[in-house]
Amino acid sequence: MKKLLMIAFILLLTTSLVLGSCSEPEPEPTPTSSPTQTPAPTQEPTSTPSPTQQPTASPEPSPTQEPVSRYGGVLKIVSDSVPGAPGWPPEIIGASMESPMMCLEGLLRDDISGGVYPWLAESYDVADDYTSITFKLRKGIRFHDGSDFNAEVVKWNLDSMIEANRSPFWDSVDIVDDYTVRVNVNEFNNIVLRTFGDANLIISKESYDKNGLDWVRVNPVGTGPFKFVSFSRDVGFKTERNPDYWRTDDEGNQLPYLDGVEYVYVVDPTTQKAVIQSGEADAIVVPLGKVMADYQELGMKVEDDAVVNIFLMPDTKNPDSPWYNKKVREAAEYAIDREAIAKGLGHGFWQAPYQVPARAYPVYESDYALARKYDPEKAKQLMAEAGYADGFSTTIIVNPISGSNDACIAIQNYLSQIGIESTMEFPEFSAYQQSYIFGANGWENGVLVQACGGQPNYNASLDVFLGSGRLFASIERTPEFMEKYNKSLSSPEMDIELVRDMCDQIIKDSTWIPVWESGKNWVYQPYITDAGYGERSQSYYWKPEQTWIKK
Repeated sequence: MKKLLMIAFILLLTTSLVLGSCSEPEPEPTPTSSPTQTPAPTQEPTSTPSPTQQPTASPEPSPTQEPVSRYGGVLKIVSDSVPGAPGWPPEIIGASMESPMMCLEGLLRDDISGGVYPWLAESYDVADDYTSITFKLRKGIRFHDGSDFNAEVVKWNLDSMIEANRSPFWDSVDIVDDYTVRVNVNEFNNIVLRTFGDANLIISKESYDKNGLDWVRVNPVGTGPFKFVSFSRDVGFKTERNPDYWRTDDEGNQLPYLDGVEYVYVVDPTTQKAVIQSGEADAIVVPLGKVMADYQELGMKVEDDAVVNIFLMPDTKNPDSPWYNKKVREAAEYAIDREAIAKGLGHGFWQAPYQVPARAYPVYESDYALARKYDPEKAKQLMAEAGYADGFSTTIIVNPISGSNDACIAIQNYLSQIGIESTMEFPEFSAYQQSYIFGANGWENGVLVQACGGQPNYNASLDVFLGSGRLFASIERTPEFMEKYNKSLSSPEMDIELVRDMCDQIIKDSTWIPVWESGKNWVYQPYITDAGYGERSQSYYWKPEQTWIKK
């Protein structure tokens, strides 16, 4: 049986759920299964409602009002998440989806409750013996290059993910007919259906065959509501309205409403704010904390929630590393005053984290028994017991979108007080991704500052980091953790107590050290309407096809 891994776009990077939007959210299509429940073997394929029944209808104007037009305008969004390869799905991960998801779509979509519903697929059916999933594809959909969306193209896309080791739940893909594919799975569990959502986007095979991989990497050609215009690394990503998009609203009006969506890539917070204040952008995704308070003072709307914890992730795989010693990791945890960091830097939005799940999720425990709270004397004692009374040197490698360099500096200072002297590195995101997320060599004698993004099904979050060891090469998966991980993942539906038991083992092993709360949260002008922020899990999952600008 293959070990498990699911890259869903969950995960991985500091992202967060947001709650609500400027008007009543769009009703979702009926899922083919209950949100967190494995479909019954006898389940018949369930079709999603037709595309003309999905978005919220425009409000009826009163006799004295002019009809409200939802069409027009370009939505400009400031982002610090520069995609490494916005057009090639096997290389798109986590917050890198922010830009390409304007153009690319998946077979299914996730919802806030942890379930999935059909999207490019018209329906899906899980085999009675759970060895395969059959997808009926929507007919009449065309890619932006005019080519047909069909079973041959879907098989090619899914095969590409299998070849890239991005979807180890899948064994193979069969074409049943022109608009039906069957995916054979090596194991069915409570997150496998989510691997067919936004974590595995579909692109045009014709464009790939005509132009090659290097071209496709920076030219996303999909079926989405917006067509790709241009991408300039570290500058921006531009799209324009797809006039032939396959969806309409429930009055039969063609979607999308916007003329385009543009992302402006700005890493520096001061420059980000200047861009917003100048009117060059309408929205921004920012970390939980002070920045949000600053934008609130400017009169912008804020969607906030603590959906992500930031962790120190030490090199626990290398026996020559001081971090291999569990007492060193425990000492580091006792050395950090997380209450002081939350109070000093959180501006009322942070609490001190001591467990793996962020407090927005049902698996979070309000009275946590395993918390290692600030105790510098105990930290020094553990360092001595580990044989490092005189300390050691290490490297702290910061994910560039972890959210707070000030918190990193505070952690560096706390560790120095018990003899752990460190230098900090701030790599560009694509380099961080290639070296430390996908890289086979890991981070020898180093520590990552990395978020674990929460998903409604928390098994999906942990599976990315700890499932099989194919990612984050310097993290050791203990036998005790893997036993609990497998038990939690294989339950018919997400079991909160099993998830908590798995998360507790991470804390017991000191595999990760929670240090502060974060998450990407939407800040936007009040005229942005029906964007679906918070309706699809993390911040980069929203609903651009239904968004409109109130004139």
